[in-house]
Amino acid sequence: MRVITKSSLIFFFSCAVTFITAGQDYSIIKDFKKEWRIYQNERFERFEGREGRVSTIYFMLDATKFPGTSLRISSPEPFDLFINGQLIVNNKTILHLGVDSLRNAFQSSLLQVSVHQDKVYETGLQTLIQSAIGFSAAPDEPQLLLYTSFRDFAVVGMLVLLVMLIVIIRLNPKLASDYFSITRIFSMREGVDSQAYSRIAGSINILFYAYCSLMLGYYLMVVFHFLPSHYTTALSFQASTFSGAIIQWFELSFIIMMVFAAKIILVYTLSFVFGISEIWSIHFFNWVRLLLGAFGMLTIVVFLYFTVHGRNENFYVFLLSTMSWILAGWTILIILKLRRQLGHSMFHLFSYICATELIPFLITIKVLYY
Repeated sequence: MRVITKSSLIFFFSCAVTFITAGQDYSIIKDFKKEWRIYQNERFERFEGREGRVSTIYFMLDATKFPGTSLRISSPEPFDLFINGQLIVNNKTILHLGVDSLRNAFQSSLLQVSVHQDKVYETGLQTLIQSAIGFSAAPDEPQLLLYTSFRDFAVVGMLVLLVMLIVIIRLNPKLASDYFSITRIFSMREGVDSQAYSRIAGSINILFYAYCSLMLGYYLMVVFHFLPSHYTTALSFQASTFSGAIIQWFELSFIIMMVFAAKIILVYTLSFVFGISEIWSIHFFNWVRLLLGAFGMLTIVVFLYFTVHGRNENFYVFLLSTMSWILAGWTILIILKLRRQLGHSMFHLFSYICATELIPFLITIKVLYY
């Protein structure tokens, strides 16, 4: 009976704390992720490297170090919370518990906290000590600001993109105006004497491909950072440090650059197979033009939203979905653009587009939503 009463009191108190603190500003005092443990082989081991393979994590909370603060546990997926082996709440997605109240309820300053859910993902589950701004943590607990490292990455990354954009525009203003022309994306008439068409693999064009890869990588890095944990591809690119974010950005951008290379080979090869080799450069150039125009604007949107503390998960899911709609729209647009360049039947052109656009589009969707 004593256990039931204690759990009930803590549950109702946590509901009250959650309601009262909903409108207040908080700073993070401590993140317990580095202290997560799992129980395996009759002993506690570090959690690292077991993403999505365990269902329960443990960590110790010393209540004497955090007077007047609250323990915040949240996850996109439901979880059960145990303290000192006792079930406190179950099937929750967010919870605030007063540290002082926990100390009094269990008559102990050292508390073992365990969180159970179907699969534990480090990027999805949050276990934090937080307090109203102005609280001074214990001397040996450095104060952590909310996603400061990733915000630093977002700002530095945007500056890198802006500097690189200025450089490539100054190197070849005419080519830059071709790439960033919104009207030409939707124009049904193409000039065959364009400098870009004749030098698809030229050094200046490759610089544009590199810029586009970095821009797309940046866009996906920010979007991935806030997606729910069931987007497993996103979990591979959710760094918790500034250096880690930079490294992952370059890794993701390199992957995208390889996609560009594969796209050139695919379009070039299949245009010859289908007997329409005269349009391969127009096809590829317009594909890059669309990516630069559409995702250039989306990158600005995601940067501005993130820098004003935008953390709505549904908005980032929408931004990911926008990629699908843009690529689907491009498939229709390129059919209309190329139809005017060819004397072949519509079925012939559609077969070519299926091989060069539709199948890669379905693969892209599978990877992004896996």
